[in-house]
Amino acid sequence: MEDRKEINNADKKKRKVLSPLALKEELLSLSRNDLAEKVSTMDEEDRNTVWSILDTDRILEILKDNGYPIPWFSEMSLRMQSHLVGRMDDESAEMLLSSIPYDRRKMILQLSGRTVKANLEYQEDEIGSIMTDDFIILSKDLTLDEALEKIRTGSDGKDNIRTIFVEGESGELYGEVDLIDVLRGRKDEKLSEVAMTSFPFVSADAKISKTLEWIRDYNLSAFPVIDDEGKTIGAVTGRELMDTVEREMAEDYRKLASLNDEDKDKGVLASMASRLPWLFLLLFLGILVSMLIGSLSSLAMGLTLVFSFQSLILDMTGNSGTQTLAVAVRSLSGRELEKKGKARLVRKEAATGITSGLILGFGTAIVMVPYIFLKSGNGITYSIFLALSISLALVLAMTISNTMGATIPIIMDRIGIDPAVASGPLITTLNDLVGASCYYLMVYLVLRIFMGF
Repeated sequence: MEDRKEINNADKKKRKVLSPLALKEELLSLSRNDLAEKVSTMDEEDRNTVWSILDTDRILEILKDNGYPIPWFSEMSLRMQSHLVGRMDDESAEMLLSSIPYDRRKMILQLSGRTVKANLEYQEDEIGSIMTDDFIILSKDLTLDEALEKIRTGSDGKDNIRTIFVEGESGELYGEVDLIDVLRGRKDEKLSEVAMTSFPFVSADAKISKTLEWIRDYNLSAFPVIDDEGKTIGAVTGRELMDTVEREMAEDYRKLASLNDEDKDKGVLASMASRLPWLFLLLFLGILVSMLIGSLSSLAMGLTLVFSFQSLILDMTGNSGTQTLAVAVRSLSGRELEKKGKARLVRKEAATGITSGLILGFGTAIVMVPYIFLKSGNGITYSIFLALSISLALVLAMTISNTMGATIPIIMDRIGIDPAVASGPLITTLNDLVGASCYYLMVYLVLRIFMGF
């Protein structure tokens, strides 16, 4: 009996699978609303079957009636995507294409022959991806009176008209002029006479991370974006620039906290699953640090005042290492740091650690000698050498911490791990390890070995 039931169930499942022609006839018999609703209840496998048997116009109707779901478009074949993009309105095509990775988006555009906004032709880390067509560009041979008329007739839908870009006869970027100068100048003057030819501009394929450093220093409403031929193809507005800076900062914060962009939308269990591996690793390292501190602290047993300065070393080591980490991650974010540049970065940060440690160590010694002398009652010699131990520990710990802060992100990047995600939590724990080790070893060498305390 059980075998017969299993056979009957299998037969029922088989009968549910319709031939392509039968399924097509069933779908086409539905009204437009019913068809859209039926497809919305299907899984990916069934939807792919639908995409393969219906014509492009009917698929476009289904997508439109369901609000152009990005996951549906992403699961389609390259051929189907290119066919649909070629038939869509501009707004829908640009919305869907913006969610597709750059390489695939480029192939879709080539196959469809579609012309879309220029920013979709660039990768997400390039200036071209954030540029806009909200700008006005005029010929340098126009008079100011002619320029004003062009601005009046050609500024519909343009919000950024405070800065006017000026082009030469062949279309290359010539200069820029403020609208106020156009209004104040003589009507018969030419734009070439009032335009500034020394001004900042950016290449469309320039990396955003490299450009933000200097472009923020200029108080301009818009920066012209040029192509390989020097022609203006877009503009980067101040508003978009600030939005990009905020997104970069938010992304860096999430990464340094070992979070991802989707973490806020996850449930409790999913969030725990993404965070616990890092927390377990850091817990293990934290236990090692505690055990090491416990072992090393025995070297200074009996010198109770020594323990009060441990937090000073750990804090300064952590601060120095974190600063170096930020510099290293930022340098790597542009993906243009070559091998020589990475070695130079490590050397520079190590030298910075030594120099900073010497300066801070010297200042610490001056402050600590009288404090230790008054607090301990062990005499001036003891006070001088304990202060010397603290100073030497600062120099050594900050040098090692800075070197690690520059080296670890480079190693992470080399093995294919995002340095911003992995380096932050790891460097924090390692800084504690370095700080405690350097401090107690210096105390042991200086006070126990040389002084005999």
